[in-house]
Amino acid sequence: MLLRVEEGAFSSRLLARGGVPAVRVRVLEVLRSMRALDAALQTHSRRDLQNLDPEVRVTLRIGLVEMMRLGLEPALATDGAVHLVRRLGKSSAAGMVNAVLRKAGAGWREFLAASAVDVRLSHPRWIFNRWSSRVGREAAETAMAAAQEPAITWAWFFQEDSRRQLLAEKVELRAHPWCPGAWSAPEQTGRLIAAVSGGVAYAQDPSSQLVAHVADALIPRGDRVLDLCAAPGGKSALMLHLGSAGHAVAADLRLNRSRLMRSTISRAGSCAVVAADAAVAPFADGSWDFVVLDAPCTGTGTFRRHPELKWRLSPESVSSMAQKQRVLLEAGLQLLAPGGALLYTTCSVEPEENEGVVAKMPSGFKIEALEKNLPAGVPSIPTDAGGIRILPSLDGDGFTMHAVRRFA
Repeated sequence: MLLRVEEGAFSSRLLARGGVPAVRVRVLEVLRSMRALDAALQTHSRRDLQNLDPEVRVTLRIGLVEMMRLGLEPALATDGAVHLVRRLGKSSAAGMVNAVLRKAGAGWREFLAASAVDVRLSHPRWIFNRWSSRVGREAAETAMAAAQEPAITWAWFFQEDSRRQLLAEKVELRAHPWCPGAWSAPEQTGRLIAAVSGGVAYAQDPSSQLVAHVADALIPRGDRVLDLCAAPGGKSALMLHLGSAGHAVAADLRLNRSRLMRSTISRAGSCAVVAADAAVAPFADGSWDFVVLDAPCTGTGTFRRHPELKWRLSPESVSSMAQKQRVLLEAGLQLLAPGGALLYTTCSVEPEENEGVVAKMPSGFKIEALEKNLPAGVPSIPTDAGGIRILPSLDGDGFTMHAVRRFA
């Protein structure tokens, strides 16, 4: 899996079907900690890690991450790595793997303590500099540290009876600190995941769930609601569950994703599902009272779930994505009826992809302040354009939201 990620695959898709937990944790921990791992390994390697055979490089990372993040004894992790590299047909590298891991395993704590914070927290330097300059060093370090931790499973229930049934079965459910209706089961996560697999609950990050709650506060009951870029369907389903929409349509570009989200959405209520390009959506201008545009983005708020993104993005990625988002936003605004509103959201915390996209509104549109529509306790930061930003934390992914109202 790690070799396939190096070739461009996404870990979330490779791990989507579950599999062996020990494999899952190693894949994600290596990807989260790769900069720190490589820096520590390079200190004890005569050869540049990037010039090693990919199988050898990945084996070294697995061995060191077992020590640094999973608590395995150095001798055990080293022995496992040596056996693995031999099984991969790279026996000539066994001595080097043994030597490097023995040295790196003996001194990794001291190495991390002496390293720059962006190395210790395993983020690209440009991201650390960017976040520090915009939200302050302390907030940036807190967000980066949170992105190094596994994401907690949070879910909402399609029916209250299903939640009560779990409670009756002595499953301790914990309410989220600021997202209404989101529940975790810290001591019995498997039972909550079983409820999700059984179709009575839906696993969704609390920041993503929050989009539906904000929409619920903005939408007058009975309105026509369109969810663009809707897959995998969680936001549409939760809006229906909350009773936000009278007539609802969920659209997504890819036909296969549109098919998959039908089953999720149908459990929550009546909603048509359409495969359509949001940039040229097949709907009449001015025909919708409320539009949700959860735009494709760089995903800088989701590094704990998609850690490989850290190593694939660049400052140029942010600018390039913002150009695509403006096209989608302009198309979405034209679908609004007078008096209607569009909720523009991304799981990015970069200003260029958020307030930079909504900054220049065409005639007849204005940005509407969002803070008054948030549930109590949401740790939001106001944006310069009247929206809100949530930084990555242990309680949820990073997210940014802006609302635009059509008044003519």
